[in-house]
Amino acid sequence: MNEDNFNVNPAKENLKIGVFLCRCGGNISDNVDMERLSSSVNTTVVEEFENLCSINGRKVIRDAIIDKNLDRIVVAACSPVTHKKTFQNYVKPLNPYLMQMANIREQCSWVHPEKDEATDKAISLTAGAIEKAKYSEPINPLLRRTKKSAAVIGGGISGITTALSLAKQGIRTRIIEEKSTIGGSMVKIGKVFSPEKLAEECSMCLLNPLVNEAVQNKNIKILTKTKLKRAERRAGNFNLIVEKRPGFVKEERCIACGTCAEVCPVEVPNSWNENMTIRKAIYKSFPQAVPDIYTIDEKNCIQCGECQEACKMDAIDYSMETEILPINVGSVIIATGHKGYDLSKRPEYGYGRFSDVISQMELARIMGVNGPTEGKLERPSNGEAPKRVVMIQCAGSRDDKPDGNPYCSKVCCMVAMKHANVIKHYYPETEVIICYTDMRTPGMYEKYLKYGQKRGIKLIRGRPGEVTRKNGNLVVRVEESLSAKPIEIETDMVVLSEAMEPSEGTIEVANLLDVGLTEDLFIRESHPKIKPVNTDIEGIYVCGTAQGPKDITDSVSQASAAAAKVAELMNGNLEVEPFVAEIDISKCILCQKCLNICKYKAIYEQEDHLATDPIACKGCGVCLSQCQNDAISIRGNADEKLFAVISGTLNNKRKGERIILTFLDNVGYLAADNIGINKISYPESVRIIKVPSVNRVMAKHILYAFENGADGIFFGEYPDDLMYPYIKDKVKSLKKEMEKNNINPNRLTLHRVYIPYFRGLANKLRLFDEEIISLSSDNQGVDHNAKVVDGPLE
Repeated sequence: MNEDNFNVNPAKENLKIGVFLCRCGGNISDNVDMERLSSSVNTTVVEEFENLCSINGRKVIRDAIIDKNLDRIVVAACSPVTHKKTFQNYVKPLNPYLMQMANIREQCSWVHPEKDEATDKAISLTAGAIEKAKYSEPINPLLRRTKKSAAVIGGGISGITTALSLAKQGIRTRIIEEKSTIGGSMVKIGKVFSPEKLAEECSMCLLNPLVNEAVQNKNIKILTKTKLKRAERRAGNFNLIVEKRPGFVKEERCIACGTCAEVCPVEVPNSWNENMTIRKAIYKSFPQAVPDIYTIDEKNCIQCGECQEACKMDAIDYSMETEILPINVGSVIIATGHKGYDLSKRPEYGYGRFSDVISQMELARIMGVNGPTEGKLERPSNGEAPKRVVMIQCAGSRDDKPDGNPYCSKVCCMVAMKHANVIKHYYPETEVIICYTDMRTPGMYEKYLKYGQKRGIKLIRGRPGEVTRKNGNLVVRVEESLSAKPIEIETDMVVLSEAMEPSEGTIEVANLLDVGLTEDLFIRESHPKIKPVNTDIEGIYVCGTAQGPKDITDSVSQASAAAAKVAELMNGNLEVEPFVAEIDISKCILCQKCLNICKYKAIYEQEDHLATDPIACKGCGVCLSQCQNDAISIRGNADEKLFAVISGTLNNKRKGERIILTFLDNVGYLAADNIGINKISYPESVRIIKVPSVNRVMAKHILYAFENGADGIFFGEYPDDLMYPYIKDKVKSLKKEMEKNNINPNRLTLHRVYIPYFRGLANKLRLFDEEIISLSSDNQGVDHNAKVVDGPLE
């Protein structure tokens, strides 16, 4: 087997290459013999400098390019993660992609204290970068103009805030809301509170001006009773198909007089009041509902015609049909909100069995002036004011039992304190007890907690085990954890602080848009620290409780951040790395295997051929492995470059030396850098090669590496990547290919990588190096039972 089997094209001849070695103020030169490294390089220019990233370093590089007419540049210095853009700017007038970097600081001098070992590895890494540079081609970043319009999916406080912010910046925005009115959960909670004011305020009084502003803004169109049904991405824009269900009431004619509801004979539970009251089959959710029209509940309407006959405006039309609407936008914001935990899953608390056991949302409706009791605190069982109310925290949160949620719902402690304070304000004789696991009131909210305690709210640390009935009263059984004593609390009313869970709409929209979800099924952000509103799909953002439990303040802040990112995208256009898939239509047979496997929806059918969306494509390379006709290539990242870096890295291998080629994706590469930053050692045999995804590495690359002296191959991939599920099967097939070529399949391993778990990655590299040593000394043949190793980095 040789290179010819892999169709490796020769590099351009007579290239003038300049190699620039950085001493990095001793960070590199203290551990690497710079003289030996310099003498190992055979190129047109080889220069050392103390700090190449400095302005003087830029002059050194540019002067050499101009004076020597250099074609390619290699910088052996620190990590490309931190300095790639810097050096790409420094190589002008050359194309920035004609520069390659060798990471001889984070992944060499900082992890190998022995100078000879560090120098050998630096020579190997630099040689790999030089060979890679020979196959680099001048390419330009992809720039796409994004359509100045957006779709906000969800009409709660987060969605409204985002839409208003975008509209004020001249971006046409559609709010897509599944329900018949906008406002979300905030319209139901009655009161909000400010820890600075130590007071509760009317939520509708705060929300209504925003709703009215959204209705009046010419750049906002509100689509209620509307659901997303299909989505696809084309060249940075999104083609959405939405379904708008009929309300059977003409919006332009209805004056919301309510006559229709008065004559309607059908009564159904009113979900806006948490099913504690009834409404008619034709209804308006609440007096301030927007749009301000009545709507017919088609599931419960018997079409008796009473409402149609009573309507003097002739607004009711039973012939209205569902509309399918196409929408083309430049960005999508997911603001689909949350739902409350199903408290019937905790039968020990008696919810559904005892009428005086209610949820916090039900209490909010009871205490609301537009609620079922017009703001009076009454027991559902008898309408009397309770003398004692016990609140039980973490009902469905911080709960490892089946059907529970392990996470904290973040707002429950503050919601309980708000309702307890409202009760103490209007009913000072009513005793309020909160049974808590931990009272979580961060920042200024601690003042509100202290304020409540001064008003007589009692706190008992302990999670109740049971709510039962004794002598006609409810009894809460709890172990007070501070004294470790079990107690029984007789009470008139029990309020359960239910967990926040992702709404069904959140999960549906994520699946339609192919956006990643967390293990708890909330929308996963691209990075929780530096990209908290980005998703893993460029141009799609998230805000509010669709991303995870949070209060109104954080939801509004995140909504504003999402709007800022959309505006940034549309005003500055979209620039992405050019390493994307390209399809040679002369070779393509339209088998569509690539289209079906791509989770990024980057490949689509266009008339009589397949095409790629360069904005959606991540260059992961999984499509290449599916194409039997070699019709797909990665622009700027051809097979020749991967063969070259493998060849260069292995070229100077000494007799008896071990070399483990370690292919890491972007997350794994950052984790490897963190190993160096923390000065954690791992075997010098490890040679890290950055790839967009392990999917990019194919059987031909693996076999070529082993033929040219690789002792082992380590794959590291972030498991939450959309394409990760294909990697495990890929590795199994690679191992079978190795067996066919008489290579022990245990010389290939796969591990999940995470940025924070860099110590685990270092440990896995050490263990794999030991495994390779063991295999090298064991001549008993191939282990035909070898399995894919895919363990978490602990």
